[in-house]
Amino acid sequence: MSWYISESALIYLDNNATTPIDSRVKEIIIETLNYWANPSSNYLIGKNAKEKIEFARNQVAHMLKVSQQSVFFTSSASEANNWVIESSLRYFETIHGKDKKARIITSAIEHPSILKKLEDLKEIGKIDLTIIGIDFESGIVKLDEIDKTLCKNTCLVTIMLANNETGVIQPLARISDLIRKFNNRCNSKILIHSDVTQAIGKMKVELNDLKVDFISLSGHKFYGPRCGALVLRSENTTPLFAFLHGGGQERGMRGGTENTPMIAGLGKACEIVSNDFQLFEKKYREVRDWFEKKLKETFADKVIIHFEKSKRLPNTSSVAFSTYNGTATDLLSKCKSFVASTQSSCHSYSQRSSPILSACGINEELASRTVRFSFGRDSSIEDAEKVLNELKSIIFFSKFGSSLLNAIGKGPLPGF
Repeated sequence: MSWYISESALIYLDNNATTPIDSRVKEIIIETLNYWANPSSNYLIGKNAKEKIEFARNQVAHMLKVSQQSVFFTSSASEANNWVIESSLRYFETIHGKDKKARIITSAIEHPSILKKLEDLKEIGKIDLTIIGIDFESGIVKLDEIDKTLCKNTCLVTIMLANNETGVIQPLARISDLIRKFNNRCNSKILIHSDVTQAIGKMKVELNDLKVDFISLSGHKFYGPRCGALVLRSENTTPLFAFLHGGGQERGMRGGTENTPMIAGLGKACEIVSNDFQLFEKKYREVRDWFEKKLKETFADKVIIHFEKSKRLPNTSSVAFSTYNGTATDLLSKCKSFVASTQSSCHSYSQRSSPILSACGINEELASRTVRFSFGRDSSIEDAEKVLNELKSIIFFSKFGSSLLNAIGKGPLPGF
């Protein structure tokens, strides 16, 4: 008979992949399904739907401390990332003409919606691409490489705020300062973008603090729906070109009839973050730090917590079980009380170990034994203790199980 555990009893530790929808967000989505009219319509029920969208836009803007006009809704953060890249190239062309090739700078640990898009543009000869390496000690992008690589042909630098696998937080304000100094010194207009999707709800995120021109986000990483936004530092000074042409929605910048219920849900998720992110951050850190402390007490030097001394997201723990007799995939397949992941869900189709960990200097053997635990708002120390106990049992049995079974087969063990 197979061992089955109900979904409600399962401990979910893959919150960096996606999160369940908050019940308050779900209520707003269900309520807004009644506002089914086209928001572009001139009659009352259409205007009522439009009001729901604008209310949500204000909620997003309030969370990020920007004006309401700086927020543009998208289907996802991936769409917003692609939009920034295309718009930045258009802006470069307006300044330099079509004969000059633009350079874009990014890091080796970005989301595929950044890296694959840029690699495709490079392949067709549209851009020069510079991929900045990662400091193997800290997991932080090499700032000196960014500084050396900036040139008058650079049109965009895009660096994520927090990595979804290691949890390491990048020093975006310092990176932005480097770029703005170059802009002032060389009379350049390099734009700065960050995908902040993984950081929302886990740390304070405000555009003025980050000093970037654009950010991308998606609600499903912070207990909202699968709906995204592109947010500008200033609607007056940050250049943005239309991405999807259609009926003139999103002030003519992103065509397509709006998904009113999901946008309303995204707004509510942002409101909850605005009100409670400090409570979430404190709880995440408490549970994660307890878990890591007990892991080290239990397994000593047989576990390695990647970038433990770096500034990390408070909910994220990337752990290598260095002496486990198998891969992390094998280890997790034996775990029945919880789910976690071996790498970003965006790379999970690959049979190889994580390209992110590889870019961070972690060798193939350790990377293949690495599990990412990402705690959620409902995670507790009791949950973490259950996870720890199951890991202890599985790892102990993997080491001594065959010997125990052989001994049991020969009769009672001495001393038992």
